[in-house]
Parts: sequence; structure tokens; C-alpha cells
Amino acid sequence: MNRIDMLKSRWRPEWSQRSDLSKLSGAFHKALHFIETMPKTRSELAGPGNLSPKGLNDAIRAVAAEKIVPDLRRAMWDAEKTANGLKNDLLRLAVPRQHDKSDLAGAMMRAEMRGMLREMLKGSSEEVGERLRIIMQEPDFLVAAFEGPAQLSGMTEEFRSDLERRMIEQAHGPAVEAINSAKEAVDLVQAAIEMAVNTVRHEGDFGNDNFFASWMATASAEVEREIAAEKVKAEAPKTNAEALTAGEDISTKISAIFAARLKPFELSADHQVAA
Repeated sequence: MNRIDMLKSRWRPEWSQRSDLSKLSGAFHKALHFIETMPKTRSELAGPGNLSPKGLNDAIRAVAAEKIVPDLRRAMWDAEKTANGLKNDLLRLAVPRQHDKSDLAGAMMRAEMRGMLREMLKGSSEEVGERLRIIMQEPDFLVAAFEGPAQLSGMTEEFRSDLERRMIEQAHGPAVEAINSAKEAVDLVQAAIEMAVNTVRHEGDFGNDNFFASWMATASAEVEREIAAEKVKAEAPKTNAEALTAGEDISTKISAIFAARLKPFELSADHQVAA
């Protein structure tokens, strides 16, 4: 099984049927198409035998710059937007942690509950398990448990995170399953895009990292401007919760693929390399 067949075998048919993953599906298949066609394009250009090695490289690079790199950058952007959407979906399922700061009576009651929780979570694992079951059925206790550091409720942060995960899965099982499935699709698209970028590099016979990065930045510059304009148009003030979780953006992993290749940057004079 070659690398393209391996990627295809991992793509689930249901992903192509999901309306929320339609652009992701398009990005995946577009990346596969480029992985397949780049070697063929080089062979076709080399066929007549009238191009020097440098001329052949220039020709394949011209095709890639015009017809492949811009589409790959758009594909990556579609994957990034899907990933951000999944992050927001997860945030909506999370246990609320914001409270009315002016409600002193409510704050005092939750403090008392946390004291009770500390006592309830002492004992054998069987006793703790039974008490957790009770806690998960009492909304007031849950609100108290997720306010402030986990230690205030007699938990570790890891234990509370696991509790939250189980609560979300219990209350929103189908939604969590759909989100996790979509995450797998995003990861697969990431792999396909990375493979397509490496194919461009190989078939274009780029031998220098800095030159390839500079060339990719130039080839994708127009798409970068389109993306920047779209981000400005869609930008809105962040809520407190979003601001706190901004550093955990799922799309960071995907953006890393193009970090050294598609983000415009300046090369110092002594690092410039001629084609």
C-alpha cells in the first residue's frame, strides 16, 4: 500500500457526508490530488527533453506556484477554521465557571459545599466513587466543585478534569463523539497537506530550507492577504472564557505545518540563496 492509499484508507466515508466537514473533505481530496499529480507533471515536462535541469525545475516550480501552493494554503485554512469550530463546540459543552460576583450569599453557599466535598471525597475508592456519583447528580455541588482551584473541593486538577470529561460524555455523548470524530478528520487532513507540501519540495528540487520557505511565502502571498482580510472581517471581541483558552487553540497544531513555509518572513542578505 503506497502513501496515498494509506491516507485514503483512513478517511471515513461518513466524513464526506457531514455538512460541517464538507470543506475539510474537499481539502483532503485536493491534497491527495496534488500528491498524485506533481510527479506526473514533472515527467510530462521532462518528456520532450528540451529543458535543462534548471529549466525543468523552474517549469515545475512555476506550475506549483500558480496552481498548487495557493490551493494548499486555502486547504490548510479550511482545516484551521474547522479546528477552531471544534474548539468552540467543546467550550460550549464545558462546565460553566463564571458566576455572579455580586451574589455574596451564593458564593458563601458554594464555599460551604466545597467544604462538604472535601469531607465527602475522603475514604476508600469505593466510597469516593459512590459520593462522586451523588455529586454528579447534584447541579449545585457541581457548580461549587468547578469554582476556584480544584484543591478547594478536595480534588486534584487532573481528577477534576477527568470528572468534567466524564460529565460531558454522559450529558452530551453523541456531540462529543461527533467532535472527536471530526478531530480525527482534521488530523488526517493535516497529514495529507504536509505530504503535499513535501511533494512540492521534492518535485521542485529545492535543496535549501530558507529558499524553499521564501519561495512558498511568495507563492502563497495573495492567499495570505485573503485570509488576513477574512480574519479581520470575522474578528469579534472575545469573551472571558475564550480569552483564557486562547493559548489552547486546536489550530496551532495544524498551522505548524506551514509555519516555516507559508508565513512571510525576511531573510538576511547572507542567507539569501539563488535558485
